[in-house]
Amino acid sequence: MKQFKTVAIVSTGTEILQGMYADTNAQWLAQRLCGLGLRVVAETAAPDDAACVESALRFAARRADLVICSGGLGPTGDDVNCEILSRVFGAKLVYDNHVHDMIVERFSRRGVEVPTGNDKQSYVPEGASVFYNDWGTAPGWFLSPADERGVSGDDVVAAAAIALPGPPKELKPMFDRYVPEILAERLSGDLFVRTHTLHIYGYPESEIGTYVSQMFRARSDVDFTILARPMGIDLRITGHAATVEALDALIDEVERETVSLLPRNAVYGTDNVSLAEVVGDLLKSRGEWVSTAESCTGGLISKFLTDVPGSSSWFECGYVTYANSAKMLMLDVSADTLSTYGAVSEETAREMAASARRLSGTDYALATTGIAGPGGGSDTKPVGLVYIALATSTEVIVKKQVFLFDRELNRVHAALTALNMLRGYMMEHPVHS
Repeated sequence: MKQFKTVAIVSTGTEILQGMYADTNAQWLAQRLCGLGLRVVAETAAPDDAACVESALRFAARRADLVICSGGLGPTGDDVNCEILSRVFGAKLVYDNHVHDMIVERFSRRGVEVPTGNDKQSYVPEGASVFYNDWGTAPGWFLSPADERGVSGDDVVAAAAIALPGPPKELKPMFDRYVPEILAERLSGDLFVRTHTLHIYGYPESEIGTYVSQMFRARSDVDFTILARPMGIDLRITGHAATVEALDALIDEVERETVSLLPRNAVYGTDNVSLAEVVGDLLKSRGEWVSTAESCTGGLISKFLTDVPGSSSWFECGYVTYANSAKMLMLDVSADTLSTYGAVSEETAREMAASARRLSGTDYALATTGIAGPGGGSDTKPVGLVYIALATSTEVIVKKQVFLFDRELNRVHAALTALNMLRGYMMEHPVHS
């Protein structure tokens, strides 16, 4: 029995290549397959065209031990995958009475006759393990490698194949019910794979790469990926091991080594934890509260904070003071400060934060004032200029930033920078009991 180490994913559907739908199936399948211990070596999308689908399948079969194809199993004329898969992988199509009966029963529950086109879905490759569909009409199946079936030919590929319907509501439960069991005896080597993500904010991708590049080259037992995202940098560590215990120990070891190479407190969280959640957890553990005073971010900091369940135990209130009159009326910002330095200034940010903290009675206050764009900038105060202030019981810290994004991302990064300022302050100033 052939052991599988590598897998290629082929997604079919003209709508994918036209940009009408994102290929979420491939992403979901890749996560599941990696979790089973397989290495995804290729992802390909093909339109609903027989020649293109065949070309994609043959390319995938040259790269991998197993090819998984989604879509193209429906009842319409452009659903050609079953015929093509059978030809490429060397199996004739045969009628499956149980599949037929399931299709008839499904339509009878709706009180309608089975359309003529659906009859083609009753055909499956000879010798395949059939995945019966309780969520739709198209069956899936697994076809073992040609040599195991005693099939040969110049046009027959050596890889095994799995076919799954395209609709996610059918593909996902069918995969989970059938595929892990089918593959269990064929998984070779490292059976367990896990990807662990370290979240970093406030550093460029290139700088993070410089810190860890030597370790990346030195370690062959894990895979590293650095991803730049709007919310910061993700450093992904993917490990392979024969047991869960060994895998957990490997990931923990590599995480400690990675963190030790990075600047102090550069990593704010792991996996699915957001920066706002980390800030909230710190505030809650310290028994402290925060308020906000926002101009250019328009309440975005408050939104990030209140997106966190349970934020009512550490977030007091937010002031959105977009106009100068609101800054004076709601936050007691001095008219002299506004006239002398302008709304977008260190001095205004400082007064906004200090007043928000005083008026709300919180331990901390975050404030932002700036020029989000696209217009409104000048030579001395360009678009993207933001002053971010953190008021504490002892001081007001102001950071000047110039973001070079569009309006939306300038606001997002201003809000995230404010949250990271507060996180950094609390990390450097522990509460003493």
